[in-house]
This record gives sequence, structure tokens and C-alpha cells, in this order.
Amino acid sequence: MFSQVILKDLVEWTGAKLSSPISSLNFVTTISSDSRTFKSGEVFIALPGEKFDGHQYIEEVASKGALAIIGEKRPASWTHSIPFLEVPSSLNAYVDIGRALRSKFQGKVLAVTGSAGKSSTKDMLGVLLGPQTIVSPKSFNNLLGVSKTLCLLEDQTKNLVLEMGMNGFGEIQEICKNFQPLGGAITNIGDAHIGKLGGREGIYKAKKELFDWISQVEPCLGVAINLDDSLVVRASQEAFSKAIKIISYSVHDSGADIYISERKIDPQSGALSLVLKTEGGDFKVTIPHFGIHHAYNLAAAVALARLAQVSWNEIGERLSRVMPSESRGQITRLPEQMTLIDESYNSNPSALISSLESVLLMNPKGRKILVLGEMRELDDFSESLHREVGRQIGKMFAENPTEVVVFGVGKETQALLAEVLKANSKIATFFAETVEQVEPLVLTSLRSQDLVFLKGSRGIALDKLVKRLKASPP
Repeated sequence: MFSQVILKDLVEWTGAKLSSPISSLNFVTTISSDSRTFKSGEVFIALPGEKFDGHQYIEEVASKGALAIIGEKRPASWTHSIPFLEVPSSLNAYVDIGRALRSKFQGKVLAVTGSAGKSSTKDMLGVLLGPQTIVSPKSFNNLLGVSKTLCLLEDQTKNLVLEMGMNGFGEIQEICKNFQPLGGAITNIGDAHIGKLGGREGIYKAKKELFDWISQVEPCLGVAINLDDSLVVRASQEAFSKAIKIISYSVHDSGADIYISERKIDPQSGALSLVLKTEGGDFKVTIPHFGIHHAYNLAAAVALARLAQVSWNEIGERLSRVMPSESRGQITRLPEQMTLIDESYNSNPSALISSLESVLLMNPKGRKILVLGEMRELDDFSESLHREVGRQIGKMFAENPTEVVVFGVGKETQALLAEVLKANSKIATFFAETVEQVEPLVLTSLRSQDLVFLKGSRGIALDKLVKRLKASPP
């Protein structure tokens, strides 16, 4: 938090009704909505939710020494001297605070969205921008999450990287309007959230909102463009009617500003090696990320860093410091020469197939154990897309010389497994409704030199199995 923010600022920014007088010396250091990690001297915002209501924890945080509490309704039995800032909407109050902090920030603000790869690209960019950079934690990518990210700004911050997700039309536009990015990238436009947006064209329209915003920004840092994604290219052509700085990247087009001329997966370690040809020279780098697709994420991060005026020398020095985002291509060595690939954070059809193409390049001697959680938010498209992915998996591994076992988790994966068997009867398949049910099946099946790959939508909670494998491997 900026050092000179005081409680009176929060009252002004949110338009709150105040329960008691406050001192001009009440400096705000941290704003939190999590009672579990709350510390004395912080400001607590009570957020109502579907499963939990932060208002239930007001007394708890008051006893922990809250500096102030922001909420929609002051408890009837309120007897504390702690200032209570009553607001019509706690979420809107968080946004109001974030918007006010953004207005104070004079550094560079970049945004990353896309159907896949946005978190990894965002984290890579944070490293390349160097010290004094704030990056959206984890996947703080909705209106609330980005508001929380703004509260992390400090006096010395020079760069801010925002991740922007969406579940419907207008969400990215609203985040942009409140927090005003000066440049950014759409990593790709795929099929994530296809059920809620009525098809690929709907996803295109929702993602394009970032470029539509940037087209109006003055001054503008520019955009990074994935030339290999036709919808991203189309979005840039339709959004930008005036000249704007563009840095392009591509695997296929050697004329791109950043040309990914080589990329390969080490068959044993799974690490990704690639060569980026740029006006600043050729960069040969190996990163501990699993998946050929991360070459695009790294190229996007380099392009965005250049838009932020990071020198080629600085980029070259920082590339080796890039590390995988949590549960997004993390590689772990297990006992008995087993390898764990953790992509348990999320899944969608195109991202899953892309990852499995990299699985094909690994572990030439050992089995491949695929634990695939259902892909959610596909709605009316769910069964057909799970079936299509199943057909592709069966065909992909038809000529693979090693044994393949597929575990499906969640009812939607039944269709996927059925198509896997139709396309390739040599693949062994198992179904479980939950991660708790699949855990013993996986653990008892493992043997030396296995490659274990996990990917599924967040709600399936495959991360529980990841933790089990890491904590006490069989």
C-alpha cells in the first residue's frame, strides 16, 4: 500500500458512512478480506459470498486488532471503538479503493488475457520487468482479484502487471475501465468458457475488449500479437484503426519481431529449450516449464517487456530466472525414477491437447499415466468437446511405443474415455467421480519410470492428488 494512505482516504473513496471519528494519523498498510490470515493493524473488508459471508467474521477480526472494518451492515451489537465504514456494496468499495490507488500510480501498467497461458505469461513478464514490479498474485484476474492487486502497490513500484479473466461479456471492459492498462496481450483465443459465451465467436468478442480499450489509451505502450492465432490477429486488425506500437511473435512466421526458431522438450527432464530470434540478437534459453506451448508464453512476455522499454541486455540476463507458475507445467521428480507433471490448475480442450502433444515427446521407456479431470464451463458443448478430445487422445497415442493409462475424473470424462477406447483399444482407462476416488487407483497402479500427467478444471481439485504424490510417493 502507498505510504500516505489514511483511513480518511478510504472513507472519501468509498463514500462510506462512518461509525466513529477517526484520526488523521490512521495510516493504512494492508487491506484484507481473509479472516484466516488477518493481522493486527490491517483494514478488513467483509465480502458476502455464496459459501461464506465475511460479515460473520467481523467480531473475530475486531478482536485481532483491526484498524478499521468495511462492511455492508454494522452488527447491531457493535460496541467497539474500531471505525466501521458502512457501504452499500463491499465489492464496489474494494473496486473504489483500487481505482483510487490506480489514479495515484504513475508507472507502467500492462494487462494479459487469453484462453490459455495468461497466468504463465503474466508471471514470466513479472520476472523480465525486474525489481519493483507488482504482478497479480495466483489468478487474481476478476474484478475483485484485480482490485486486491491494486492494493499491493507501493511507493517504489514501477511496473504493474494485471491478469484479466472473464466469464461473460463486459467483464474485461469493466476491469479496464477501472484500472486502465496502457498495453497488453491476448495470448490466444480458444474454447475456454465456450458454454457461457455461446461459441468461439463469443469468446473472441469478450477477449477483444482488452484491445478495444487499449485502442483508446493515451499514452499507449502498445500490444504483443501472436501471429499464429488468427483470431488474435483479427482482433488487432478490427480494434486498432490508428497506428499503435505492435511487437509480434510467431513459431511459423520468420518475419515476426520475435521468431521462435527452435523449441524442444527434453525427453527425460521435460524442460523446454528454445531459440528466440529478435532484433536484439538470438536468445537461447532453457526453462523448467513443461509443454511446447510455453514457448508462446515466453515470447509474449518478452514482447511485453520490450513494450515496457526493458533493454535486450536486461531481458537476456533475466530469462534464466523464469520459473513455472504453480500447477501450470511444474515438473517434479518422484522416487523410482518417476516424473510428475502438474497442470492441475485448469483445463480446456485446446490446452489439454497442446499439453498432451508435449507428453508424447517425453519418457520414451516408461508408461504414461494420464489423470484427466473434466473440463468445466463448456455447458451445451461439454459432451461433444469431451468426445472430440477423447478421439484425439486415442489417435495421438496410437503409434506411441509405450503403455498408456488414462484415468478420468468427473462425470463428463465418461464420454472422453469412451472415445479414447474407440480410437485406441490398447489404452487402459479407468473412471472415478471424484479425486478422492481416483487417488487409490492411481497410487496402487504406479511403477518405476512412470510419467504421471495431471490436468483438469480447478473444481475437480486434482491438486489434492498432486500434494499426495509429492508428500508421500508410493
